[in-house]
This record gives sequence, C-alpha cells and structure tokens, in this order.
Amino acid sequence: MIYPKTKKTELIENNFGLMIEDPYRWLEEDQSEETKIWLKEQQDFTESFLNQYPDRSNILNHLKKLNNYERKGVPLKRGNWYYFSKNSGLQNQYIYYRQKSLESEPELFFDPNTLSDDGTTTAFIISRSNDDKYIAFKISKAGADASEIWVMDTDKKEFLNDKITNLSHSGASWYKNGFFYSRNDSKPEQKAQYKNQKVYYHKLGESEIQDTLIFQDEENPLRYNRANVSDDEKYLFIYSFKGTNGAQILYKSLDDPNDEFKCLFQGFDFNGWLVNGYDDGIFYLFTNKNASNYCLYQIDLSSPQEENWKLIIPERDYLLDSATIINNKIIAIFTKDVFSKIEILELNGQLIKEIKMPFLGSASFIRSKKEDTEGFFAFDSYVSPSQIFHYDMLTHEMKFFYTYPIDLDFNQYCSEQVFFKSKDGTMIPMTLNYKKDMKKDGNRPVYLTGYGGFNDVKMPIFNIERTILMDKGGIFVIVNLRGGGEYGEKWHEAGMLLNKQNVFDDFISATEYMINEGYTNPDKTVIAGGSNGGLLVGACMTQRPELFKIALPMMGVLDMLRFHKFTCGWGWMAEYGNPEEEIHFKNLLKYSPVHNIKEGVKYPITMVVTADHDDRVIPGHSFKFAAQLQEKGSSENPYLLYVQSNSSHGSSNFNKFLQISADKWSFIFKYLNI
Repeated sequence: MIYPKTKKTELIENNFGLMIEDPYRWLEEDQSEETKIWLKEQQDFTESFLNQYPDRSNILNHLKKLNNYERKGVPLKRGNWYYFSKNSGLQNQYIYYRQKSLESEPELFFDPNTLSDDGTTTAFIISRSNDDKYIAFKISKAGADASEIWVMDTDKKEFLNDKITNLSHSGASWYKNGFFYSRNDSKPEQKAQYKNQKVYYHKLGESEIQDTLIFQDEENPLRYNRANVSDDEKYLFIYSFKGTNGAQILYKSLDDPNDEFKCLFQGFDFNGWLVNGYDDGIFYLFTNKNASNYCLYQIDLSSPQEENWKLIIPERDYLLDSATIINNKIIAIFTKDVFSKIEILELNGQLIKEIKMPFLGSASFIRSKKEDTEGFFAFDSYVSPSQIFHYDMLTHEMKFFYTYPIDLDFNQYCSEQVFFKSKDGTMIPMTLNYKKDMKKDGNRPVYLTGYGGFNDVKMPIFNIERTILMDKGGIFVIVNLRGGGEYGEKWHEAGMLLNKQNVFDDFISATEYMINEGYTNPDKTVIAGGSNGGLLVGACMTQRPELFKIALPMMGVLDMLRFHKFTCGWGWMAEYGNPEEEIHFKNLLKYSPVHNIKEGVKYPITMVVTADHDDRVIPGHSFKFAAQLQEKGSSENPYLLYVQSNSSHGSSNFNKFLQISADKWSFIFKYLNI
C-alpha cells in the first residue's frame, strides 16, 4: 500500500513519567491549508478504492429506492393546530406542516430546504411560547452543534428579526414576551473548549446585545447551565451539569424579582429532572437518586426538603424509562430486557391500565401540555415500520393513526434476542436481525454495532437500510453493552470510567458468540459504530484485530488523552475520566485507539469515517487514527480515511446520509466479495 504522504513531527510529552509521542498533532488543525491539502489526497485515495467496487452506484440507487417513501413525524397539538413534520421520500430536510384537525388538509408551515442551496442547513423546533404565538428554531449550518436561534410568528409564518447567534448546546425556554437561553464565552466555530456557559433572557424585538444576564457560575467554568420555566411561568429552574452525567437543579420565583436561586436537587452524583408542574408549586422529579432503575417523586415547593418528597413510582427491578403527566394521569414507560412496557397511572401512582404494544419493541408518548386530553404513542421495531397511535385520555381508546407506506413484505424478516456471557460472566443481551430463510452455516456476513456509554439506552428502532444486508443472507446485530442505560445506573457504571474495558470485552464476547454458535467466522465479521461507538470499534480492532474482517469507526472519540481539550469534550470526563489525573490517564492510555496501534500488526480492513464540520468529536481524532494505521499497520490490508464534506456529527441532510450509507455498504461488500 502506497498511501498519500503524511508529515510526521517529533513531538514527545512527559505524562506522569510516561513519554507519549504525538507525531500527527498538527492534524488537529483541521481548517489549516496544510491539513486541507492532506485531506484531499486522502479522500481521492479512498475514492479510488470505492470506485473499484462495480456496484457502488447500484447500491446508492437501491438505497434511494428503498427510502423513497413518505415519512411523517408524530403530531403535536398547539393552540388550534396539529403540527407535524413530513418527508415525501428523498427530500433533504423534513418539512413542517400543520392542520386544523387530524382529518383536515394540511398546510405548509415551514420548509427548511429553502435555507441553503444544497439542503445542508438544518432547522429544528426547540420550543414554543405558552400562547402558541411564537416558535423557536435551532438553525445550524451543515448540521453542526454551532447554531443560532430564530423566532417565527406562527400566524404570519414569518421569521422575526430576532436572532441569537454563536450558540452551542442551548435551548430556549419561554417567559412572557421572550425566552431564556444559554451561551458560552467562546465562539463555537473556534473548536476550543466551551467554557463559562451563562443563562440570558432575550426580550422579543430587542437586539441580542441587550439581553439580560440571569445566571453564571464563575467558580465552575466547565459546566453546562440550562434554563427551564415552569408551565405556569411562576418558577425558573437552572439545570447545571458537570458533564454528561449527574445534575443539580436550582430554582427561584419569577413573581418575586428579589428572590434568589435555591437548591432543589443537590448534584452531581445523580441524575434528576422535573417532568412538569401539576398544580401551583407541585412538581414531579424523575431521578436515580437511591434508585438505580429510576423512580418518580412529587415535590411541593412550599416544603421542598428531601424528607418531604412523596414517592409516586417506586424503583422496580427493571428500568423506568420515562414519565409524562397529562390530564391528571401519568404515562409511565418502562424498559424490561430492552423492550418497552407501558402503564397508565393515577397521580398517586395507582395503576389504571396497561397499554399493549403492537409488537415487541420501543415506545414513546408525545403530548403538548399537561391539560391535554389526547396524545400519541409511537412504536418502533427493528424489522417492522414505525407505527403511530392516537390516544384519548378521557376514554382510554387507542386508534391507529399512521405507519410508513412501504411496499415490502416485512414478514420475511425476524428479530431474535439472545443473551451471552461476557468475559467476566455477565449476561449481555443482543438482537440478531435476519431473513427467515437465512442458513446458519458458519459463513454468514455479520455486521455488529453497539454504543455502550453515556447511559444511552439502545432500543429497537426501525431502519430499512438493514434489509440490504439481510437480503444477502447476512445478520445485523445490535449489542446492548454495559455503559448504556438498559438496566439502570448500575449497568451504566459497569461500563464507565475505570470500568470502560468491560464495554470492549462485551463487544468482543458478542463477536466470539456469533462465531462459536456457528453463525459466522472472522473472515465474515464487520464491526461499526459512531461517536462513542466509534471508540468502541477503535478499541476492539486494536485489542483483537484477528477477530474482525472489516472495521468502520465513524466520528469516533479515538484520542483518549486529548478529547477534553476541544469544544464540548470536557463534558465527557464524567464518562471517561480526566486525562490530567494520573489514575485516569493511565487507564485511558490502555485502550486509547490512537495510542495502541502497533508496528506490523494486521488490523482489520478499515475505513475511518468523519465529517469536515463535526464540532462535537473533532475530525482530528479520525485523522490521527488513520495516519497511525497507515504508518504502522501491516501492508496486507488497506486503511482508508473517508471524510464527508459540508456535514457534521451525523449527516447534515438525507441525501448525504444515503451517500455515506451507500459507500459504507460498498466498502463492506467489496471486501466480503458480495
């Protein structure tokens, strides 16, 4: 293999007595001219390989055909309108519509495709004013975290002059004729650490430079601070996070201008957030404090001390995933062995009824305001299209509303959940998706993916893309690794910080299970994952390279010694540990993918995937990993770098998603001889 030349510098640092080389640190400067030249050479090199696969264009056309069906989002009733999003098939961005009733003709509300020539500017509704007159949109170029808030008048369907710029990780919580939002001191496009996030109030009609500072924490610059106003606009809550795990909740009265913030929920050892207010001063706290599987409390702000909290939903031996209050009832959704279980409860926690799902899968419930008498359940499965049902809270009648109109027989596919032993004996669930006529002959192509971090629960979600592998006799496998939240906080803790190696052991054991049970062999195994899942792939392929044929680390956190130095990366120290503390530094070094590539090892055939506008996991992670693979890895296998342009952490529009998906499958099929 003769790769494009990559400059190597002499850079060695002493970290806790260990001399660490970092010869490709210059690639962290992803916008420099030198890096851009290197990047073009790398992408041209990758394109030359992908073009060797004769069906590359056919796969893209096949994916377009598969995905060319109407998709509607769950409706949301606000004022006199039901709002929903829709994609007619291959549109770059979902379009927002509204209608007077569920049977009436919809009208166009807003088309985000008009914001850019190539359809890569994204627009998502993040909040609505209580009188339903205004909607706040998050507007992002190339789908990046860097964003602006724009405000639309719902009567005129026009944007106001109000724009809040230079934001990242901010919401908008309405109060009277304006809203609260969060802003960092540093500008997002600089890709430096986001610090000193402060809460401001913006009054409509005024310039953002006139906005009022509401809250700051000068003693703790590395914290997220997010504002939330109670439904009745009487209280302001500030959620503070040290990172991605653990929260503190402060509150004050908005009726009393002299009131000061008080602590409602002491952080940061537990997660906690308020569901919504029910009556004056009454709130519901969803938390894992003293309840690994979460529980629900009722809190009266007239006596908010913890000893006065009233337990409404006690902790069970399976996960309480969500709780929504509507029409004086609680919709509680539990997760049991990675499938949803739904109950409707009185406000005191007494069971009213259980809701039967149409299939084993995941469920969510969408409602607008707590006074509503209706809402919508959305159900998902790995191998059947998503379904939406309308639910009447007065009669408890559930009626089918919508499913994707896909002309495909999904009865030919099946999902099978299995449990396997990890290295330490822990039983781990995973789901095998395949065509019913699949032959278990030890030679099946197997695509394994997972995440295993940040308390994230990987529930069944429909994606028609999986059929492209299943139709070729392959098996699409989703592994529910430790580090996620499928079995509560204990499951999460078993795969974070000093326990992170458990996650990689789980994934490796999943692959060994597929081989030992006669499904596949190492020449037919593919591992892929994005973001924290990219770290998963990078760690596993460097620890057990002989086990996998192909690896795709996508938008991965791959340099575990410097992840905290860029944008929001410092927030992940709650998950990974602080590289500037010796105990965590040495633990991170053991599995950091960039630092564990060894000379002459035959690593799996690899395509490292990233995007040029990724400001969450900066592209430098992928650049450095690819450079190290190309320098040190055995020349028997190719190690490619694939960079999607004008895109970010997840494709910026639907056609870019299809393109990267087609190229991923072209790469896989080329080297599996499919």
